[in-house]
Amino acid sequence: MISIPSKFLPAALAAAALVTLASAVATAQDAEALRRQFTIKVPQTAAAGGLADLFRGAPGTNTGTPLAFGPGMGDFFIGGGYQASTRGYKGSNGVFSDNGGDDGSISAGFGLGDATDGIGLTTVITSLSTFRSGFGNRTAFSFQAFRNLNPSTAVAVGVENAFIAGGQKTDGADSWYGVISHVYQQPSADMAWLKAVTVSAGVGNGRFRTTADVRKDNKTVNAFASVALLVHDQVSFIGDYTGQDVNVGMSIVPFKSFPVSITPALVDLTGTASKSPRFTIGAGVGLHF
Repeated sequence: MISIPSKFLPAALAAAALVTLASAVATAQDAEALRRQFTIKVPQTAAAGGLADLFRGAPGTNTGTPLAFGPGMGDFFIGGGYQASTRGYKGSNGVFSDNGGDDGSISAGFGLGDATDGIGLTTVITSLSTFRSGFGNRTAFSFQAFRNLNPSTAVAVGVENAFIAGGQKTDGADSWYGVISHVYQQPSADMAWLKAVTVSAGVGNGRFRTTADVRKDNKTVNAFASVALLVHDQVSFIGDYTGQDVNVGMSIVPFKSFPVSITPALVDLTGTASKSPRFTIGAGVGLHF
């Protein structure tokens, strides 16, 4: 486990969704955007026991970009995501294609190493486009190495879709990135309702590139960022810029006894590849053995 004393800091990532579209540009964007949607954080309690030692969950901090914190040894996570319509395509003439149908996928992963005294490693395995191609017919593997600089700050480098197993084609491409995340705990004495603010920023290629660079297949890098406001132990509000899209959402843990994190969001608010914002939702839970 990550040696972070605050209950507001993340310790296990879980998320899901990869969308398959005819357009390579559309899928390069969505390939891992929803998979990173859930950040399951470990509530630290003075007296734990029973299910509290097994299930881990708290509101998430992002809807489409990486987070530098990650799970430790013995942490496992699983999540599922759904979107009501898949991404469209904005041509060079500014005309949008129609959005695709609904889709979703399932991810699971685990942590290795010690990010406080050394390096932590996250491995995520995703069944791509599960609604369309079936569970496990196309499976992507993603990795992230991270280190805690202090109890509130972490840095990471990673690759999404490092390789894909299965006989069917996919438009998803590998995306490399670097990211730094920081948690401001109870940043203002005048705003007691604001328990924590999590800020992340980084650069990456692949799906993080601008729409124009993806369309032209320019080998560039681009910036991304996210901010999350923890307003309750079970509720956070999230804003996310993926390098192309602006997303907003919230993350809820409805049951303390079984801390599944549910994250609905509206994505592509600025209309970079869709005629109108699209709805996504996902759920994830972390476990520690």
